[in-house]
Amino acid sequence: MGDMAEYGHAMQAERKRLHAEWRSKNMEVLALCGIPYRITNNGESVIFRHPDYPEADFFPSTGRWRSSGNTFSGGAEKFLKWMRG
Repeated sequence: MGDMAEYGHAMQAERKRLHAEWRSKNMEVLALCGIPYRITNNGESVIFRHPDYPEADFFPSTGRWRSSGNTFSGGAEKFLKWMRG
């Protein structure tokens, strides 16, 4: 295997590790938020549908969320601050 292929595999492994770390940290924060949610796509997305909050889909492995056709980023803490207005 060439040097570039090895480098590519190492970068891919690091990206997977980072996304797993972000998913874990973000899910810990969401577990304590007190807002009802539903986990879908094998944990890849968290769906918030509560009448007291805006509708949003949060993606724990990236820290991004979508609402009303817009995409935001910043992680679970920033997401919850946004949700609570």
